[in-house]
Amino acid sequence: MRAFIRGMVSLALLAALLVGAVEALVFLARYVGRQVFHGVNPTVAAAAVTAMATVIVTVATLVIGRYIERRKAVESEIRASKIPVYTRLVSGLMRTVMNPDSSNPEELAQFLREITPDLITWASDDVLLAWSKFKREVQVIAAEDTIFSFEELLSAIRQDFGHTGNKMKEGDLLALFVNDIEEQLARRRTQRGRRATTPPSPPAPSNG
Repeated sequence: MRAFIRGMVSLALLAALLVGAVEALVFLARYVGRQVFHGVNPTVAAAAVTAMATVIVTVATLVIGRYIERRKAVESEIRASKIPVYTRLVSGLMRTVMNPDSSNPEELAQFLREITPDLITWASDDVLLAWSKFKREVQVIAAEDTIFSFEELLSAIRQDFGHTGNKMKEGDLLALFVNDIEEQLARRRTQRGRRATTPPSPPAPSNG
């Protein structure tokens, strides 16, 4: 959804800039035309100014149109490059998640080292942040908790491809390949409830 909104906002801004640029060029052409053709027959001057404005607007439209086409081409190239990277990332992690006992830690570490540069190059900001969070948590938190960070990463990837995810809630993606997801969700809700009712620890006494 955020990717779609950003795209619509960018398109609206670009359209506004295009209209403003065309209007400015028309004004400039008329102003220059009046200065150049000052004292000339009004009918001839008006025709000349109109012709100048038409030529300038046509050229400006072509230039801006080429810029828009080029920008769309770059976005398409970036999107095409993201697909194999995201697919490789999701496939590799899902093999580990679904078969944790048979996964090789050294192979997994090698996989993470190899794919991180590709993610830095092609991934969106939201995907990079989700990936960074997942990598940090997988080293210090139990697997039952990191699975939900993995779901956040999957959601970020889907959103980067334009899926809104409005109908998805926590656990829906994991339910596609985690058999005991309902038990894990119940345990997670219990932990959240305990944290919400546990009073904060008192501050440590200062040595001063």
